[in-house]
Amino acid sequence: MSTPDTRTRRERVLAPDLARGFMLLLIAMAYAGVYVGVGFGTDVSGEGFLDRTASAVTHLLLDNRAFPMFAILFGYGMAWMVSRQTGRGTDDREIRRLLRRRGWFLLLFGFVHALFVFPGEILTSYGLAALVTGWLLLRSNRAIVRAAVVFAVFYVVTVPLGMIGMQAAMQMEGAGASFAVPGYLTAQDWVERFVGLPFGPVFLAVTYPLFLLVVIGFRAGRARIFDDPQAHRRLLVRVAVVGIAVSVAGALPSALMALGAMEPGVVEGGLLLGLQVLTGVAGGAGYAAAFTLLAIVLERRKGPLTRAVAAMGQRSLTFYILNSVLVAVVLQPDLVGLGTTLGGFGALVTAVLVWGVSLALATWLDRTGRPGPLDALMRRCVYAGRTRAGR
Repeated sequence: MSTPDTRTRRERVLAPDLARGFMLLLIAMAYAGVYVGVGFGTDVSGEGFLDRTASAVTHLLLDNRAFPMFAILFGYGMAWMVSRQTGRGTDDREIRRLLRRRGWFLLLFGFVHALFVFPGEILTSYGLAALVTGWLLLRSNRAIVRAAVVFAVFYVVTVPLGMIGMQAAMQMEGAGASFAVPGYLTAQDWVERFVGLPFGPVFLAVTYPLFLLVVIGFRAGRARIFDDPQAHRRLLVRVAVVGIAVSVAGALPSALMALGAMEPGVVEGGLLLGLQVLTGVAGGAGYAAAFTLLAIVLERRKGPLTRAVAAMGQRSLTFYILNSVLVAVVLQPDLVGLGTTLGGFGALVTAVLVWGVSLALATWLDRTGRPGPLDALMRRCVYAGRTRAGR
């Protein structure tokens, strides 16, 4: 991801790709936990030491932290795309068309992924965010900041309400029922998968600060913070330190709840889960800043691992789907089915191994000069039928 006026397509900035590559690991970890019944908010007080430790680490550092960072990077990428098109002389009408196409095709890709693999996936949410907020990229910085304020106020209300509802559902139905992923063998499984398609992105957009995060990414993209990290180093350090500190502090009550050290009521528990989700905004920004600072160091001496992670991040759509498929194959009860015997720690190990396989494939694609297949397909879909002004 590089600015059109200073870099060629081959000279990619390391920071965004490195961040995406590592975030794909964290997202795979989050997905794996759902298959073994230890999703966000689940009580693991009766589990073994390793599984309780895995749950605590997940609540503090992973749940609702990887998703926010990915959303910020998604918004950053959209801002960069608009900047590139503007620099090429593309008119606003064509840019709006490209943004809409990107949103609709993300919805399509996400619906396919949700139907056949993981119903709680995030591509559909990003597609919805592109359709709802993309117009801001053709407005002023002031308009983007105002929109961020409006969304922040909105989510301060909706996130706690959503978490209270989730907490009530978990207490009535049991944690396993709340987080169960539909299988493949019965008609009811497929009905659940089909019925859930239109509700997933809306639920995430209302009960998680999706639009706010994407708009923050818009503003960061306008400032080109990740493209020139040296020039923004002081800001990045502050965001990394404060953001991660606020994130961990805000997640501590939910981690204690999961371990059984706190047993609040439905409303109190929902508010504490809401605090975990809302402080994930700071966590996502802090992680993005931290990985950007790491990229400053690694840019000077790129080892094999750095190049592999960046290669994966450069092909993030392909490896997001691949990681999800591999995790499902290994853990889904109707497939290999290890999720019925593994706990939270085993789920994290599975995600790491899957990510390692993907790293090897990303390295091969990078060495042979091949794009990610799904990334290339998305690009063809978005840019197909360009107008004369767009070309």
